[in-house]
Amino acid sequence: MTSSYGFTRTDGVKITWVSAWSYQSSGNKTVSVKDGSSDSHSVYTLYDRKNSTDLRLDNDRGSGTTITSGSSASNYVVKVTACIDVQAAPDQCGPDDRPGDGR
Repeated sequence: MTSSYGFTRTDGVKITWVSAWSYQSSGNKTVSVKDGSSDSHSVYTLYDRKNSTDLRLDNDRGSGTTITSGSSASNYVVKVTACIDVQAAPDQCGPDDRPGDGR
């Protein structure tokens, strides 16, 4: 499952990009979030596991970096949402992605 989001300014310029994912082929044991832009915005993923909800994994290491959560086969990832931490404004998030939803 993958959730991606690109934030675009009102003048149409894309200023940041984030992607969050969990691989079904690996049992959805971990979630990862990648910062895809050189800008001042950190990124994060909001995610749920089978037995835990409303979790957040932050990536403030900069452009091109990926952060991965701890692994759990029994408490696997069931939802991911990619988000951009926008200073002094509401954060921007892409759509939720869940296994089997066709995305």
